[in-house]
Amino acid sequence: MSAIYTKDPATSERVTLSELAKRHGVHVSTISRRYSEGKRGQALVDQVDMQAHLAELNAKAHEAAERRKAIILTSMNALSRPFKQLGGN
Repeated sequence: MSAIYTKDPATSERVTLSELAKRHGVHVSTISRRYSEGKRGQALVDQVDMQAHLAELNAKAHEAAERRKAIILTSMNALSRPFKQLGGN
């Protein structure tokens, strides 16, 4: 597999993704993933704000838990009705 070259946003030099990762202290797999997502320039080497990232993950997990809770409550409510109310005999 051949190396992928891009511009270093700090120096405008043409470098490999591996070299870019070394220069900016970002893991090469992170740079590669960002590159494949279409990110270029400074977006390739930006450091992640871990506190904000963890807060976002926590919010998503909380939303998912609330959805599961709502589904369970809805299911329990429907199952607790008498069969006649559901249109049965």
